[in-house]
Amino acid sequence: MPNGIYVHIPFCKSKCAYCAFVSTPQLELQARYVDALVTEIRASERAAADTVYIGGGTPSCLYRGALTRIIDELHGKFDICDGAEITVEANPESCDSSFAAEIADCGVNRVSIGLQSSNDRILRGIGRIHTLSDFTVAVETLQKHGFYNISSDLILGLPDQDVSDAEKSLEIICDNCAHASVYALSVEENTPMFARGYVPDDDRVADLYDFAVNKLYTRGFARYEVSNFSRPNMQSRHNIKYWQCMPYVGFGAAAHGYDGEYTRYKHSEDISAYIKNPVRENYALSERDRYNEYVMLALRTDNGIDISRFKSRFGYDFIDKNKEVLGKLADDGLICVNDERVTINFDKMFVMNGIIEQLMI
Repeated sequence: MPNGIYVHIPFCKSKCAYCAFVSTPQLELQARYVDALVTEIRASERAAADTVYIGGGTPSCLYRGALTRIIDELHGKFDICDGAEITVEANPESCDSSFAAEIADCGVNRVSIGLQSSNDRILRGIGRIHTLSDFTVAVETLQKHGFYNISSDLILGLPDQDVSDAEKSLEIICDNCAHASVYALSVEENTPMFARGYVPDDDRVADLYDFAVNKLYTRGFARYEVSNFSRPNMQSRHNIKYWQCMPYVGFGAAAHGYDGEYTRYKHSEDISAYIKNPVRENYALSERDRYNEYVMLALRTDNGIDISRFKSRFGYDFIDKNKEVLGKLADDGLICVNDERVTINFDKMFVMNGIIEQLMI
């Protein structure tokens, strides 16, 4: 089975107020970091791959030539299949012509660019350094360089956000993109937003989510995972690997990898430590870990748990094991159960966590 490849680029021109990802504005570390990535890629085992995802952070703020070097090293080490999906993340303020030209030249065929809100005042309030106009110009630039498989993100629950802002943002994404990711704001500790004491209103976020789902459907976007929507045949093939517990290789600070069975690994979240010694720490999954991960990730998707695939992976029947709980959840109108799969009902996905917890061990 071909691997996915994930490469983490932990650099941003500035840190957003809500961001808890491993990233830094210390751009002077970039050259040394790319050297460490190359060292790690060259030391990895050769394998086939059919998706590559370069995320962050903000890959588009790397110095020009860095992405070319990284992708060339991946091609030199991995057997990357013809037609592989190769995605790079970008932010509007650094998605310029030189960036678009570079990624086009090195075979990137999908770009994920953050919008988050169409309201410039809201963007400033959460520490974003781009405007709506910057986003529009960036998309036009990508299209001029032949990119049409473009994804964008929207966050729900931002301060002062209302339905009209969400609607405008969704219209802009639908007009310009083939894929949309819609996330409920999570305020993590050690972020400026947490320090301010901001807490999203759960009921308002739920209403905005329902609005977003319906709006996207009217514009031809189908949901295939709780936060992800696409036009036909434009799903993120790389992210589907995560939700189906398929193998992937991770490179870079804070990056994880998985052999698809019993072994995961992780890298240090300390960027300087990674630069000095880009090594992985392996850890084994128990049968309970494997089961819980599979159930949790599969039920996030609209396809849910495939009964035959589950039995092939674990050696027993999911429905037989959970018959009593499944019966209660079905009677309560929360899930749908048939001989082929178990899915969370369409209108219950926003409250999936409570459902999934009842099926974990």
